[in-house]
Amino acid sequence: MNDARERILGAIRSGLRGTAVPALPPVLARTRTDVDLAAAFTAVLTRIGGKVEAIADRSALRARLAELLTAAAVRTVALSDAAGLDALLPTAVTAVPASADRDALFAADAGLTMAQHGIAETGTVVLVSADEQHRLASLLPERHYVVLPRSRLCGSLADALAALQATDGAPRSRTITFVTGPSRTADIELVLVVGVHGPKELCVLLLDGE
Repeated sequence: MNDARERILGAIRSGLRGTAVPALPPVLARTRTDVDLAAAFTAVLTRIGGKVEAIADRSALRARLAELLTAAAVRTVALSDAAGLDALLPTAVTAVPASADRDALFAADAGLTMAQHGIAETGTVVLVSADEQHRLASLLPERHYVVLPRSRLCGSLADALAALQATDGAPRSRTITFVTGPSRTADIELVLVVGVHGPKELCVLLLDGE
């Protein structure tokens, strides 16, 4: 088996010898200046079952998050390692850090992350793993709360992809997660079920400023 594998790989290497890797095409952004990005993002995400709340500042963010967690009887929150998220939690809620094991993250009542971008066209939040480790905070708990600065809204997927490129054209991170509404799946009979493969509730806190 190993000999056959090496023969195949050797033939591929020989065939590729002397060839150059073609450059990736540029990502062309198509930002529209005549669209209220926050309104468009809110309308789309609400239509597909997510929630969006406009937040004026960090103080209001902390107060509103405490109200949401209390109303949902949340006692433990899994955090990504984005700076400052732990300071947003009320004292009655226990933070589960990104360094916790998978079982602790899975047992958390909710997850709290930042979003690096939001896509108004599709109501999508974009999580860059280099900034939002551990990704399981956004995937395992039943509820996912996302802090999204309004300034990070993009008009389209093309705009988001352009913003995610480094100066050399490479992606900013090896893993980028796009979340559009609560987790949904449908079986062969087209019966829609929410929350099977991820959070059944998604609430985006749209924050003025950074």
